[in-house]
Amino acid sequence: MRILQLLYSLASGGAERFVVDLANQLSKEGHHVVLCVLRKDEGDMSFNKQFVSPSVRLVFLGMSSGFSLHKVMLVEKFIRKEAPDIVHCHLNVVPYIYRLALFSGRIRFFHTLHNMAEKTVSGKLQYKINRYFYFHRLIVPVCISSLCKKSYLDYYKAADVVYIDNGREPVSPTAAIDVVKSEVLRYKGSEDSLVFIHVARYNPQKNQELLIDVFNSLDEKGVDFVLLVIGNGFDCEEGRVLMRKACGKIHFLGEKYNVGDYLLCSDAFCLTSLFEGLPISLLEALSCGVTPICTSVGGIPDVIEDGKTGYLASVDKDAYLEAVERFMREPIDSTRLTALFEYRFSMKECARKYLDLYKR
Repeated sequence: MRILQLLYSLASGGAERFVVDLANQLSKEGHHVVLCVLRKDEGDMSFNKQFVSPSVRLVFLGMSSGFSLHKVMLVEKFIRKEAPDIVHCHLNVVPYIYRLALFSGRIRFFHTLHNMAEKTVSGKLQYKINRYFYFHRLIVPVCISSLCKKSYLDYYKAADVVYIDNGREPVSPTAAIDVVKSEVLRYKGSEDSLVFIHVARYNPQKNQELLIDVFNSLDEKGVDFVLLVIGNGFDCEEGRVLMRKACGKIHFLGEKYNVGDYLLCSDAFCLTSLFEGLPISLLEALSCGVTPICTSVGGIPDVIEDGKTGYLASVDKDAYLEAVERFMREPIDSTRLTALFEYRFSMKECARKYLDLYKR
């Protein structure tokens, strides 16, 4: 099949990395894959470019920010020239394909919603247009977790929707792993220090203030730990305030190309989000056998069974602190986590399900 994956940018988000992994796997399966990115190939907008397989044809359309009819026409022209069998949209690029989906009967169109349904539109007008295209199957929507599916059914008042778990390539150490091991060792107060890791850009959705409050409390209790915070965006005013508030055992490392190396040096993975779809960083943690400690939001409870494959908490400081302390008392066997990843969340399994959907 000729498959075109379409997304806004290759920034360092989880959805963007998912699309790269999916494109790579589909190409590995023998399909002709084009990864089309609306934005320019520059700076933060192309962070995930480094992970694209040489067998995937990568095209940047070079657009600036903002939506316009002219940009719609550029996307339409590119798709017509490529003549794919499948156009698969991600995040909120779906308005760029409305006209083609309406009049191009040969091409099949799909849209993966990488969050709760109500978080994937930019207003009431788009809600109504999306609903029309979804209802008439001009664009086939796909949800990434059972809770995201429920949000779709409630939001769009629909009878059913396809649900495919997110997937991820297994995390492997890079050539920098020994350097990272030495770096993490320097942060530790002792050989027995527990290493916690948080992987996310600074964003109110990620609720990092709760994370810092909880680990400041652990420091006050004399717990031997380090918390590694990996992600960009902390150079904003709110982010700088948060960094100043953090105790000395919390280290802000910025954006990293080799997040997997840091995960492989960690004991637990922390997310304190207010809402989520199905975080790719959570799947990376499972791939490394690192215990997740997360707020029970979005698609996270679809992945974590409390006390068995991780620890869940409500969005509350005391509840999250208790979850961290439960982890310290009862660590989870890493082989249980890696087995769960292989069974449900490998990219090979995810790509197989998407191929089945494309063919249907």
